[in-house]
Amino acid sequence: MQYSYKALDGGGFIRDGQLTATSEDDALRQLFEKGYRPVDLREIRSAVTQKGSGNRKIKHTDVLALIRELATLLSSGVGLAETFATLHEATTHEAIKATLSKLIAAVHGGEGFSAALRKSGLQLPEYVHALARAGEATGDIGSALSRCADQLEFEERMRNEAREALTYPLILILTGIAAITFIFSFVVPRFAGLLKGRSVDLPLLSEIVLRTGVYVNSHWLAVVLVAAALGGIGVVLARNPKFNELMLTALSRMPLFSTWLEGAETARWTSILAVLVKSRVPILLSVELAASSVRLPDNASRLRSVEDEVRQGKRLSSAIEERGMLEGTSLSMLKVGEKSGELASMLGYISSYTADLHRQMQRRVVSLIEPVSILVIGLVLGVIMVGVVLAMTSLTEVKL
Repeated sequence: MQYSYKALDGGGFIRDGQLTATSEDDALRQLFEKGYRPVDLREIRSAVTQKGSGNRKIKHTDVLALIRELATLLSSGVGLAETFATLHEATTHEAIKATLSKLIAAVHGGEGFSAALRKSGLQLPEYVHALARAGEATGDIGSALSRCADQLEFEERMRNEAREALTYPLILILTGIAAITFIFSFVVPRFAGLLKGRSVDLPLLSEIVLRTGVYVNSHWLAVVLVAAALGGIGVVLARNPKFNELMLTALSRMPLFSTWLEGAETARWTSILAVLVKSRVPILLSVELAASSVRLPDNASRLRSVEDEVRQGKRLSSAIEERGMLEGTSLSMLKVGEKSGELASMLGYISSYTADLHRQMQRRVVSLIEPVSILVIGLVLGVIMVGVVLAMTSLTEVKL
């Protein structure tokens, strides 16, 4: 395989060129033997090779696993370059291999860990980079990354819990829609056929139900295409951050969902704040990063206001209390943490406490969605059946 490289020679001058090697490890070894320190190393691939490579993209779970492995090795006393090389040799994920190659090249080029991590191309929250810098400053990158992995796992767990909680209601709703579509497509048209050619005065409800059923039956392909198009549009919109933000903002204004979303947001920003403060990140930067991590614009705005108040000398608990971001037990724990000097620990307790409250509210929301969905689906089916029954009873009034 052919590789292109940029490296520093013994005199500190940049050299670039190409070489042939059996693997990236072999290419790095050849450069080291020449006395070069690699800055950038990339495989030169043909268009056919690139097209058929089939490399998987780096998922959130891959990033989480990588951070956890880095934390474990560095906490065990393994050197930075050796850690990257060990993981590079062990992984079979081509995209992760490429990322580790960049990290190896950056470290051998004299870059610090935080700078190398930022240039690696990994999609990481901004607080991860802040924790990496804090780990460098304290000389304990392993512990900083371990806290980072804990936070990433916490966020992933909350996402999975919400996804699992909404799976059954979603299946229930889709099944109901499928049942209603089936009735309109195959059942209602059969009743409409019984009335065809007869002079019958149908009630308005029966007229609407029968005409809808006949239309769906006659244009089933168009209905399927429209449903598929709507599903595709829904998938595209679900991947659009701006659309998700608009949907979350709309849900946050609804009575029941607002409490649910607020609990998730509070658990997220208090957890991030706890991790950052524990890693000795400055409090103003910690609040700023916590503000950038929340998803609701209103919460982000309030946290930035808290940051401004703290910058002017106000206590963190006072600024948070004025904005109504914490109350009751959580606020009391924050005040105790400030007075006792155990702010990070208290923020961790607050995060756990609010996460438990969020789970309880999540169960309530889901337990309400299910009966409401059943009620709505039953109502629609009931209306259809009433329309059909009224149409059939109208047969007794046939005019000869």
